[in-house]
Amino acid sequence: MPKHQLDFSKPPVLPETLEESHALILKLWGVIAELQAWKEDLEEQLKTGSDNSSAPPSQDSPKKRAERKRKPATGRKKGAQAGHQKHERALLPEDKVNTIKRYYPDTQCACGGIVRLDGYRRHQVFDLPEVHYTVTEFQRYTGQCQCCGQRHTAQLPQSVPKGQMGPGLIAWINLLNGRYHLTLRQIEDLLSEQWNLQFSLGAISQSQEKLNDWLLPVYHQIGEVVRQADLGYADETRHYRNRSTYWLWSLSTPQAAWFLIHYSRGKGAAKELLGTFDGVLVTDRHGAYNDYAADKHQYCWAHIIRNLEKIAQRHGRAGKDGQKLLRLARLVVRNGKRWQQSDYQSLHYRQRLQKLRTTFEKQLQQTALIHGKNKTGNSCRKLLKDSPRLWTFLEHPGIAMTNNAAERSLRPYVIWRKISFFSQSHRGTQYRAMILSVIETCRRLGINLYQTLRTICTQGITQGQVTFRLPIPEQKSLAGVAS
Repeated sequence: MPKHQLDFSKPPVLPETLEESHALILKLWGVIAELQAWKEDLEEQLKTGSDNSSAPPSQDSPKKRAERKRKPATGRKKGAQAGHQKHERALLPEDKVNTIKRYYPDTQCACGGIVRLDGYRRHQVFDLPEVHYTVTEFQRYTGQCQCCGQRHTAQLPQSVPKGQMGPGLIAWINLLNGRYHLTLRQIEDLLSEQWNLQFSLGAISQSQEKLNDWLLPVYHQIGEVVRQADLGYADETRHYRNRSTYWLWSLSTPQAAWFLIHYSRGKGAAKELLGTFDGVLVTDRHGAYNDYAADKHQYCWAHIIRNLEKIAQRHGRAGKDGQKLLRLARLVVRNGKRWQQSDYQSLHYRQRLQKLRTTFEKQLQQTALIHGKNKTGNSCRKLLKDSPRLWTFLEHPGIAMTNNAAERSLRPYVIWRKISFFSQSHRGTQYRAMILSVIETCRRLGINLYQTLRTICTQGITQGQVTFRLPIPEQKSLAGVAS
């Protein structure tokens, strides 16, 4: 709001002298200038969206969604194009087929000749069987000593579950909840409809409590692996526990992803996430990561471009300078991609990137000098301060210029958050971090998630401890780039 407040409850006092007129004009000029600045701020807020800020696309207004840039139409029809490579289901070998039914043509042709068989054509139909649950009853016999009268009862083996759920059922429940985001009530209904099994919501929730203890060793294994990697991608998003706001942090590599839920979004939480991590870190521009060494820290260029988009949309000289910076940033990304496509062997693109770095930093300095301490100038000075973190990819091949890998690891959770009632307890919060770590790591390794969960549950029930570990391969070391 403007600082100069005019009292409209009283009739205006007209100036009587030239000096009073000049004073009133100056006062009104200040009010108009402040209103103009306030109007520009409001317009900028209305224009802010996923294309020029860190806000996710789901938070865009209907107007912003309608104005999103779309790829130009190719003019081709929808669906498969002529000449495309077919992808057909391969036939199973006969020893893998459950039932084979053979049909033969007539033995005699219409012309009177005998039909001689010389081969057959195969057609396979896949279907789902009717499913039935299995129940195993354990009977513990009792007896009485004929001498002293003491009674004796047989003991169950350690491999027998104490509850009424076996490892397959516990794994199935947590697969539907953690991977396919079904609520506990939906799982209760599905158990009844598909399996004709009646379990209460409390019993289904308790299966997660058991899995919490069994997932812990695998969860720690994933955390140790990602912290020992030479390259990691980090990001964070909101998590809600009852009415409190927490943060889900992610540290991922191409082979694994580790999640941590923390009450803070500050530097303390970032340090707890990174732990002993000493590799090259790729993040957005969130300040919590800024204590990490600048020579091993790469900022996401997609976020840089969004910030410059915001400047480029401003009026006057600020918008023109923002457009220059935006063009340079896009040139950096384009040349960086071509340098990566050359397997980092092209000296031409590396030299172009070095020249673009010099030009980009000079443009930032000029823009900061021209615009002083207003929003545009401050943004450019912040980018200049962060400049070492923009060009780390030039010294280490294999580093992506964007933080898309971390954002992709968070996307399944964001969808889960939108369709759930969040977590209601500390146990539920722990469960989400651990199950997400196992799910995303199995996905990246190409491992069957259900079989992994079933193995973990089986060991937890029969052995009391989980010795299973995920087969996570070692990440290749990053080499420096010769100047």
